[in-house]
Amino acid sequence: MIIRSRILAIVAALVLVAAAIATVSAQGQGPGRRGMGPGPGGFGPGPLPMLGRLDLTDAQKDQIKSILGEKSGQTDRQTLGNLERDLNAAIMADQPDLSKIEQLKSSIAEAQTAALNDRVDLQLRIAQQVLTPEQRQKARELPAGRGRGN
Repeated sequence: MIIRSRILAIVAALVLVAAAIATVSAQGQGPGRRGMGPGPGGFGPGPLPMLGRLDLTDAQKDQIKSILGEKSGQTDRQTLGNLERDLNAAIMADQPDLSKIEQLKSSIAEAQTAALNDRVDLQLRIAQQVLTPEQRQKARELPAGRGRGN
């Protein structure tokens, strides 16, 4: 009985974690993906949501689009989505395999870490290769959040 209660508590916690992961994943999408609607300057939520508020030149916009196009992140998102689906299936199994669940949690954490590293590398490239010192200063002064005062 104690084991069953413990499994149910673990399942509930994992479902909450999976929901949080899905929310975070949806917020961190790049160009051409859901959530990348045109904002000021054509940039919305994505790797650098404040870009639309930095008075970018057309040349800078083209440079950024080129950098964003080099690595779409599609494979990373597909891998993470597959892992999350596998985790959900393992959690909802008639007899959950706790070792498999732990392995999937580790794999998801590794995939999320890789995605974060990719996003930071992308942001660094744009900040250092494209933006002027004045634009970087303005970006530092923007309110936290989505980059549009949210």
